[in-house]
Amino acid sequence: RMPAPPTKPERGLPPDEPAKPAPRSRRWTAAIGGLVLVFAVLAVYDLVAHRGALLAKPIAASTASHSVRARPSATPPAASAIAGASAVGSPSPSVSPSAAVRPVRELSALSVAAFGPDGTSDGDNPGIAPRVLAGDGVNAWSSNWYASPGFGELQAGTGLLLDMGREVSVASVRIVLGGSVGTDLQVRLGASAGTLSDLATVARASDVGGTVRLSLPAQVRARYVLVWFTRLPPDNAGTYQVLVYSITVSGRG
Repeated sequence: RMPAPPTKPERGLPPDEPAKPAPRSRRWTAAIGGLVLVFAVLAVYDLVAHRGALLAKPIAASTASHSVRARPSATPPAASAIAGASAVGSPSPSVSPSAAVRPVRELSALSVAAFGPDGTSDGDNPGIAPRVLAGDGVNAWSSNWYASPGFGELQAGTGLLLDMGREVSVASVRIVLGGSVGTDLQVRLGASAGTLSDLATVARASDVGGTVRLSLPAQVRARYVLVWFTRLPPDNAGTYQVLVYSITVSGRG
């Protein structure tokens, strides 16, 4: 009996033969590929984060700039320094009272003229009108004399016009008259003084004599100050006329 021929082994590795490890070059390729993938992921993350920071900076700057522009700006002036609100963390500006409001003082008039119902063209005794600015207490301006306290029904009044030379704020007017009581007068102010209607009445006094001080309820800006007499006191001759020794204007100018 002939022995059976040996059978051919099956394709592949024999069952008892261990698997051969992968070549070394293939393992290094896989490791390097993994590292490249990790670095790529990190690079992408860093790029995204860095780009987000760059985009955030202009937005923050734009918001800060808008906040500065939105703050209310200081008003006129002086008043805003006291009443206006300042930015948080910054000291509030201050203005001293002397800088905000100047004190009332006596103001010098540029000139004075006698003034009648038609203006300076028909004032009483115009040549001696400057005496009221000298204020020496001896020499006075006097109106013409009239037969009655109401100017003998010849006219509505007479007065003295002071030109301050510029627009000033008038607070009060002081008039030193003769000693006789019985004078009615008005203080009138205006920017022009062509006629009596150009000047508005701001204060008045009745049946006065000696020193008269008229304070305005509110300061009025004007260039011209008119002391206008509407009733005359008696004189020693039995007629009527007014004496004025000085006129002083006080205010801010």
